[in-house]
Amino acid sequence: MSSSSPSCILVIGATGNTGSSVVKHLSDLITLLPSTIDQPRHIIALTRNAKKPTAIELSKLDHVEVQELDLSSVDSSWLIAKNVVRVYVATPNQTSQFVDESQFLLVCKEAKTIQYLVKLSTNPHFITADHPIYYGRIHWALERMLEEKEFKEQVNWTILRANVFATGLLSPSIEMWKKDKDKPMALLLDEHSPLALVHPADVGAVAAKLLSLTDPSPHFHKTYTISGPEDVTGKDIISYVEEIVQKKIDVEYKNEKVFKTVMESDKYPENVWKSMEKGHKKNLWTGQSRLANTKTSDEVVRLAAPHSTVKQTIQHALQGYLSF
Repeated sequence: MSSSSPSCILVIGATGNTGSSVVKHLSDLITLLPSTIDQPRHIIALTRNAKKPTAIELSKLDHVEVQELDLSSVDSSWLIAKNVVRVYVATPNQTSQFVDESQFLLVCKEAKTIQYLVKLSTNPHFITADHPIYYGRIHWALERMLEEKEFKEQVNWTILRANVFATGLLSPSIEMWKKDKDKPMALLLDEHSPLALVHPADVGAVAAKLLSLTDPSPHFHKTYTISGPEDVTGKDIISYVEEIVQKKIDVEYKNEKVFKTVMESDKYPENVWKSMEKGHKKNLWTGQSRLANTKTSDEVVRLAAPHSTVKQTIQHALQGYLSF
């Protein structure tokens, strides 16, 4: 493929929790574009494993080409050859995240062909130079990079700061409970502290809308917050579960077992997961990320207002679950 190829949108992290939603929504939005509009109509969904079920599903969508390639292998010549003009960047919160994503941002700058970039960041309360959670500091540094003159003059970008993901917080607790329903559900949340959990698919919908705009310039160099449509507490979540399974269940609030299990399963170093443990306690047990403190940006509401409820997330996690 040469630089004469049709212009395209590159989705980094295409099989991830927000990336797959970006690809799906972009496919639909591009299909609806009038043929007279000169705009990117091809999507490259980048993944490290094209044989994953999610990658296979995405490959069947209109306008989508799944490419198996590690982000570290993408250089400026590759971007130019593929005629990439718009990009969605969502890298996993791993210890190499700053190296991986900052290098890619340099590649975009060097290519001088990227017209627009949408970056997924993290919870706005985490983005400080002294936050205990390591990836909060990583995103703080990455956002500072984009704000610097060297990048701001060459790369047009929008940053999306997403509240805590409903799936990431609730699915491990539900999966552990499903394996032994006679034990109490271990829930990391506090019983009464409110939290505006957001579904990753809603974040993907916002990113796709931005990347499909004929003129995204009103959103250049803007930072938006995305929260879920409602506050929920640990007590609310248990109430939803009981309604769905039609049985009273026991629960252990502020239970860190499920968190430690996930960290050990993903082989995070102890110092890394301890940083996350400390930061999440401050956030999840104090109501820091409730709607009043983490309001969805007005621009996001106008583009694609988050609508997925926590109850819907729980229903999906319990889908197919046999009755008691």
